[in-house]
Amino acid sequence: MTDNSSFDDLFDSQEDRPQRPKRKKKKVWRKILVALLVIVILGVLGVGLYLWNVGRTFDNNANKLTDEQIFGTQRPDDQKEDGGTNILLLGSDEPMDQVDVNDSRGLRSDTIMVMHIPESGSDVQVMSIPRDSWVDIEGHGKAKINSALSTGGLPLAVSTISDFIGTELDHVAIIDFEGFKALTDSLGGVTVNSEQAFEKNGYTFTKGENVLDGDEALTFVRERKSFQDGDFQRARNQQAFIRGLTNEIISADTLSNPKKIQDMVKNFSPYMYVDSGLDAQYISATAFAMRDVRPGDIEFFTSPTAGVGTSSDGQSIVNVDEEELKKVQDAYKNDTLDEYVKNAPESHL
Repeated sequence: MTDNSSFDDLFDSQEDRPQRPKRKKKKVWRKILVALLVIVILGVLGVGLYLWNVGRTFDNNANKLTDEQIFGTQRPDDQKEDGGTNILLLGSDEPMDQVDVNDSRGLRSDTIMVMHIPESGSDVQVMSIPRDSWVDIEGHGKAKINSALSTGGLPLAVSTISDFIGTELDHVAIIDFEGFKALTDSLGGVTVNSEQAFEKNGYTFTKGENVLDGDEALTFVRERKSFQDGDFQRARNQQAFIRGLTNEIISADTLSNPKKIQDMVKNFSPYMYVDSGLDAQYISATAFAMRDVRPGDIEFFTSPTAGVGTSSDGQSIVNVDEEELKKVQDAYKNDTLDEYVKNAPESHL
């Protein structure tokens, strides 16, 4: 199976386009690619003396973006008072080596996630933000949150999402989907638990456990028309895949094989575009601090919504639950997002 989709996915334009152009887009990885940094960090948990070498491999192969390209000016203060670390993760279906990262205006993405690593390093929370969320964009009024990049490039996108969560973003990572497909195959397949049985693209998925290769995984996380609740079941399938991928990476067979870890990071990191602060030292130190974290300690949830609607200019939008969002903002700022996720009403997909 091949995927030649255009850069449909580094932020949508403000114009509402329910039907994409003639070419069929492969949007398969948009909700899951951004879990990359979770995988990179968790992938080196428990490997002790190998942490530094793995970090160096990542540092030598990942693509670094300048602070100006991402933040517009200098990086946020690493000594900020807010607790924990917030990392913006964006997914790209188009090969990033064909993209001019110096001028990201006009680019689009359906994937916006903010990963929170608490200061204690005891767990991880990942919040996905619906691309059609109707928010304030500085200097441009109300618009879909994913229009920020197409309007003002990465710096405006970063500042808009920072405003949305109510505190600074410490790091930014953009991921090319080809890396995830290669990673799935390099692991010899990933076992996922499917809630429903279905068939698509010549593949049969049974209810319960399925071992998927890269192409099968692509179909599994992309399909929505086979389900009554469409996008919602697709989101659950995508989360099931992330859990399976994480389980495979931190399994005894993987962690006991230093060469496998080294090769995995070496093959995966070239598909990453990250800010200057996501270097070998940071990856190694963070991984060591999170050495006791396991898949069950990673919580995925969505930002608070108040239903779908229509903007004054006719766009289909997702309304934000402003009162609930204030609680999320406080949780990000006060490093209590774990408590929020446990008690939030219907937060999880």
